[in-house]
Amino acid sequence: MESTGRLLIMGKNCAAMNMAVDEAILIAQKEKPTPTLRFYDWTTPAFSFGYFQDITAEVDVEACRSEGIELVKRMTGGGTVVHGWDVTYTLILPRHTGEMGVSETYQQIGRSLVKAFEKLNIPAECYTAEADSVQTSENICLTNPAENDVMCNGKKLAGVSVRRNRNGIMFQGYISLDMPPDPILKRVSKHSEIQEMLCEKSAAINLEGRFISRSSLIQAICETLESEIAFNSGKLSQIEKAEAETLVSTKYATAAWNFD
Repeated sequence: MESTGRLLIMGKNCAAMNMAVDEAILIAQKEKPTPTLRFYDWTTPAFSFGYFQDITAEVDVEACRSEGIELVKRMTGGGTVVHGWDVTYTLILPRHTGEMGVSETYQQIGRSLVKAFEKLNIPAECYTAEADSVQTSENICLTNPAENDVMCNGKKLAGVSVRRNRNGIMFQGYISLDMPPDPILKRVSKHSEIQEMLCEKSAAINLEGRFISRSSLIQAICETLESEIAFNSGKLSQIEKAEAETLVSTKYATAAWNFD
């Protein structure tokens, strides 16, 4: 039986608020389970980092600050993602008996995105790791595909990371819509060889004369999402807004969370 959920198409926020809203929605699943699909944007260029990464070991923090690049650690795993040129989304599902497993949901998300890309005449396929494939050592989402990430002509266009707790399951994903300028890409790493690799291997939808608007991509994803949930236009609750504001000041905007 199909259930209902919220579709949130939100505007731009700072990096700390974007992560805080996601966690506030996840927390709210405990008292009011509400499947939520959220699309959002960034006020300034930003790098988000996986929960287990050490930001200071990988990037020049002071250089990023001086150039207006925000740094924020995610609750989810994975590697570095460049924001400001992408379409960022979060799918949050409440826990329940008989829920779909994480790997199955990963597959479902990947298949849905491939269908959305194909709807927009973008050739795409889900990545399948070969048994003998070797990942590069750099913890950078833009160039390191994982199982069921979305690929185009051998390059990664979309990835997703996950966090599961007693309240719910959260999938944070990005889709490379436009190519960040090389000076931004190079700030993802302190090392010149990795900087050059990023400039060579990063990909985006809007290259080689193609132009897909942000709204068209979001619409295609909503139309092709494989789910037993009907996502209807909604908004954040006042409780979620208040929780997000608290999380910004106590967590996501603090050095203790991002750099310790």
